[in-house]
Amino acid sequence: MAQAGQQPSEEVHAEPQGMEEEACLLTSLQEVPNVSKCWLRPGHAGGLCLTVQYSQRNLPGNSQRKYAQTTHVPKGFSGDHELTPSFPIELKDVQMLSLSPSGKRTLIVRGGSEGNSCSLEIWMGNRMTKELVVPKKQHGGVYNDGWFGSGAAWSPDESRLAYVAEAPAASQTPAWGGLVKSSKSSSEGDEKDTAAPKTWRGQGEWQEDWGELNVGKRPPSLFVLDLKRWSLKPVKGLPQDSSVGQPEWTPDGTSLACTVWFHKAHNFPTMPQRLGIVYCMNRPCSLYSVKIPFICKNNTPSDLNPQAKCLTEGLVSAASPKFAPGGDRLIFLSHDAAASSGVHHATAALKCLNWSKGAQSAVKTVVEVVDSPSSDDTFPGLYLGALPESPFLDSNTLLVTSQWRSSTAVLAISLDSGHVQRVSQHDPDRASWAFAATCQGSVVAVTSSICQPPNLQFTTQAASNSPVWVPLALEGSWPFDKAVERALPNMQHDVLKVKATNAPDLPVEAVLITHKDTTTPRPTILMPHGGPHSCYPTSYFSGYTFLVSLGYNLVLVNFRGSTGFGEDSIQSLPGNIATNDVLDCMACLQAAIETGLVEKDKVGVMGGSHGGFLTGNLVGQYPSSFKCGVLRNPVMDLGLMIHCSDIPDWCYIEAFGSKEGLRRMQVKPTLEDLKRFREVSPIAHADKVTAPLFFMLGGKDQRVPQRDAKQYLAAFKARHNAPETRVIVFPEDTHALDKPQTEFEQFLNAAWWFKRFLK
Repeated sequence: MAQAGQQPSEEVHAEPQGMEEEACLLTSLQEVPNVSKCWLRPGHAGGLCLTVQYSQRNLPGNSQRKYAQTTHVPKGFSGDHELTPSFPIELKDVQMLSLSPSGKRTLIVRGGSEGNSCSLEIWMGNRMTKELVVPKKQHGGVYNDGWFGSGAAWSPDESRLAYVAEAPAASQTPAWGGLVKSSKSSSEGDEKDTAAPKTWRGQGEWQEDWGELNVGKRPPSLFVLDLKRWSLKPVKGLPQDSSVGQPEWTPDGTSLACTVWFHKAHNFPTMPQRLGIVYCMNRPCSLYSVKIPFICKNNTPSDLNPQAKCLTEGLVSAASPKFAPGGDRLIFLSHDAAASSGVHHATAALKCLNWSKGAQSAVKTVVEVVDSPSSDDTFPGLYLGALPESPFLDSNTLLVTSQWRSSTAVLAISLDSGHVQRVSQHDPDRASWAFAATCQGSVVAVTSSICQPPNLQFTTQAASNSPVWVPLALEGSWPFDKAVERALPNMQHDVLKVKATNAPDLPVEAVLITHKDTTTPRPTILMPHGGPHSCYPTSYFSGYTFLVSLGYNLVLVNFRGSTGFGEDSIQSLPGNIATNDVLDCMACLQAAIETGLVEKDKVGVMGGSHGGFLTGNLVGQYPSSFKCGVLRNPVMDLGLMIHCSDIPDWCYIEAFGSKEGLRRMQVKPTLEDLKRFREVSPIAHADKVTAPLFFMLGGKDQRVPQRDAKQYLAAFKARHNAPETRVIVFPEDTHALDKPQTEFEQFLNAAWWFKRFLK
């Protein structure tokens, strides 16, 4: 033992060791920017003005750097040359950027300071016309999360705009300490400017919130900014004990249509608490309309007591309202399939209300839920959380992005007939596409593939049966760093069609990603996705490029229950987790082995959330098949998760199935419930695991709190000669583990783990 003042005999090494080259490669890959948003508006000489907002990981700052560029798309653009963009403008401290429909006005919301929640800037042309500072007493932070709020809603004449922000605190706790009042009279000056003892604010009553990513946030509420009088008012008359978002002005500009989520989920009557809402399409919601008072000539409000009206009686789920051009139809999404069955994500339906001078008809269905698509090329149903901000190609055509088996596609939907057409290219590269913007019949989309970072595509033929897309390249976008340029051309991928072991009629797919040098088999990593009702699309992700560049194959598993394959597939998994999804993972691994590209004695497994649940089950149920595992915020013990997660309903639905799960669901599980939770959990197989396991956990995870994995670890280490384990806790991260530095450390440490045990 070293004495005081002496150096220790052994040098302390930072881990992981020997990963310097890998760290340089990963840094370069993570600097590749992503397209976040596009705006397309009329330009000069019959052309178009395109503004693109990008996000890029800022690793030293552990944040996403946001910036924008604008370019002119000339009339008749054929994609034969690059376009010259403006200088990139960093959107520092910008919480929301919203362009008016005419493109003449812009709202910029910036973060606040001291006693202010934010500042609202209105720009017109090349100047700022007004800046308003919003005190915290008026409202809290702005919601621009893509769910409760996404940009601002501009009235038809652009004189008012509505947005979503936290409701102000209902009350303020008293200041304690310094209770001796000053003897000075008020005429001698403000007491706050005089000497006084220190004080502190007491803790107010705890308030429920929406769980994951919304901890400590007050309910979302609507606010209207009047640009003529520069006044900001809350929207009144909406239901109590609810959250409100997704505002849309009615065609006459007198009212707002919006989505209302009641804080108690009436489809789960035995769960009295407010449940988590992020990634949860099964939370009940309705559309309401409410009149927005205007100021009359005598300076009084036109309506002193507006009352909201429900527009979607009879539906368990109605959200994301959008008025079609012409104002005669209100289009919205319904996630009734999820809300009625209890699964967190299911196939959506597109609904419509005919709208005439504020009077609306009965709800009509435009696109039904698809149970079982007849072939790979048959429309499999709608899979999206919300409609785009400006989704209309014309008065009859809606453009959306939706999952289509193991890719995403741009779809054109006829509002008259309900016909759905895939307008993005179904190319040999199996790229994934996403709708970005439309104006005057032109459409911009973002496309990427496993070996192609995001890039822009353009067409003026979206209304045709076979639209021709051309690249919309901006000068300076290429090349990337040399390390990235070397890595991308060496990758290839294929989508394997796999038959489920015990249900051959339900589709299962695996995205197999390999190096182009296929002369010898390579170590392979099996990667089941989370959810479980989500999907791995064939889109670019830097982590894939990184691992393949290091010499690994990847098998991304879209097991039964994944989105994009029809409702029958989704509903086949609840009640069968740890069985059907595990069997599908093994079937996909076997299909990959049969290609001759997999070194079958060197297979690892990596997954997050439900993918971590499957990783734990796979190494426990098939211990001889896997040399090591990496688990990111995994579900390891449903019997523990049920008591501490913001989504306890998930445990019942996935463990028991929809019907039985809804019947059994309660705050206090029975012994029989706990027995079933144990049966499907990885902790039931902890004694059989032979693979070394690496856990990566988020300190602020509300979905699967870190206690779940740590309890498994305690049971695991209690074994005699237990395999090696390693744990990293990222103290500021939530369930997604998606902060830039966290993402970097995850993949670098995973690569180190695989390097140790697979090579």
